[in-house]
Order: sequence, then structure tokens, then C-alpha cells
Amino acid sequence: MADIARVAKVSPSTVSRALSGHPKVSDTARKLVLETADRLGYVRNLGAASLASSKCDAIGLLIRDVGNEFYGGLASCVQYETDDTGLSLLLALSEDSLESQLAAVRNLLGHGVGGIIIASGRISSQTADYAAKFVPTVVLATGYDMPSFSSVRIDPRCEGSLARRVVEQGHKKVAVTASADVLASALHARTANFLTGLVVAGAQATILSLPSHIEDVIGTEVDKAIDSGVTAIMAGNDSIALSILEHLDAIGVSCPGYVSVTGFDGVGTFRSPLLGLTTMEQPVGELARAAVSLMKDLLDNDSGQPHQVLVDGTFVVGRTLGPVRSER
Repeated sequence: MADIARVAKVSPSTVSRALSGHPKVSDTARKLVLETADRLGYVRNLGAASLASSKCDAIGLLIRDVGNEFYGGLASCVQYETDDTGLSLLLALSEDSLESQLAAVRNLLGHGVGGIIIASGRISSQTADYAAKFVPTVVLATGYDMPSFSSVRIDPRCEGSLARRVVEQGHKKVAVTASADVLASALHARTANFLTGLVVAGAQATILSLPSHIEDVIGTEVDKAIDSGVTAIMAGNDSIALSILEHLDAIGVSCPGYVSVTGFDGVGTFRSPLLGLTTMEQPVGELARAAVSLMKDLLDNDSGQPHQVLVDGTFVVGRTLGPVRSER
């Protein structure tokens, strides 16, 4: 920093303020300092800056799978929001196991983050508890209430609303997919909400149980559901819905002519009108905005009081949900 001040012919305090984004620096001076820093190959050490100010502006994001369109979109939106709020973001991935999740949290803590956002529908309560022992923690897009933590998730009434729309099309016997994975908390909660919504609306609900790798058994399970008289299948997410649609197409069953199918998430290519999937969109931008806002409040105010935020989804009208008909 002393070298930058000497070359730019400004005071060291001006260099410090310009590099930290302090508002009391003219645009001209800031541009001069940043250009000089680039020319000299200087990169600001954010860890040292945090130690000097006794305040950490770096947060960690533990994300389940950036290759998944929902989580990948969520990670991008969290990055946009942290950029806008002046926070730095470190990303850590975890597999669907407690050991992997704890390792990801330790990785983030080891890099000195001031807070952690956990975005996973398969997070274990032990992982969230562990993170919260050290730093403020926000749980994002999980499937159930975690009252000890600040959390952001889609309003479960959206799942009930989707179930009612299926019944309004005349479907009286509906299958709901269920995951056999013990950590799939988001899918477990969604299945329960679907089932409740269907029963309240007067339909007969059945379970279509799927393991982690659904491609191995999904055809058999779907065939059994159709043979039992099911006329609609509510999938826990859009990827599962697509697998069901592919199987129906392979066996020559029309959708929605003979069996209707709905998904959930409504992001990326699954939202395409070309696919025409009837689904419920989770607004990843709004979810990310609320999570980063909660985190910034926890960092700034250190209130320690958890807050739960529910975000409304949007029903996506597609071609895969229709009235009950008989033709195969």
C-alpha cells in the first residue's frame, strides 16, 4: 500500500479508503489508486483487512450441487446479492452425507468466513448445529422448519396449492413420489404437503417410492401406479417429473391424455415452454435475496434472534396437467 501511495502520489490513508470502498474518496482518486494497484500487481488481502477492522465481510455458501439447475441458479443469485451488498463469497460443495457436509463447513470456517449460508434440501440438522456454534448461520431452501436458525424457503402452501390444482382437473386417485433417502428433507416435506393437500381436496393419494437412483425402478413404479388406477403423478422435483414423462413416452402412454404429471422448482430448462411441464416455480432470485439480507442483518446487528422467511412460488401452466380422460 505504501508503494501504491508513492507511485500514485496520494496519501496512504487515501489508498486504504479507496481499496476498502470507503465513500469519502473521490471517483478520480479511487480510479487512480485502483489503476496503480493493478499496475503494481497488488491484490487486497481480505483476511488481513477483516482482522484489522475486527469485522469479517466474507461469508460462506455451502451448496449441494451446482450441476443441479436449481442449486446452480441459487448459487449464482447468492453471488449477485453478495456482490451488491459488499460481501465476499466463498463456495463449498458437499455430497449427501453428514461427513461431507461437516467437512465443507470446516473448510469454510478454516478460511475465516463470518457467516455461513447452507443451501441444500438434504442438509442434516447436525451440520447446521455445528456451523452455528461458530458463526451466524442461515439455512436456505430446506424442506422443514428449523426454528433454531434463520431460514428461507418456499411457502409450503404452494405445495398444497399445486395439489388442489391437480384435483380440480378431476383426478381422484393421485400418486406422489417419495424419496427413500433419509437426508432428503426437502422432498420428504414436499411429499407430506402434497399428500395433505390431496386428501383435503378429496382425492385418494398413494405413494410412489423411489430410491436415490430413480432410473433403476421408476418404470416399474409408474407402471404399478397406472395399473392401480392412478390418473396423475405429482413429482417432488422437475428432474423426477422428466424421468416419468420419458417413461410414459417410451411405453406409449399419452400425457396428459391418460396420465397427468406435475413437477416442482421451475428453473432453467425445466421452465421452457417447449417442454411444457406443469410445475411450481421456486423464485431463486428472491430466495437468494432474502438469505443474503438475513445474513447481513445477523453480521451487522448480532441480534442472535432467528428469523424464518417464506417466499411465494409461481404456478407454471404447462401441457402435462389436464382433465381426466380415458385414451391411452
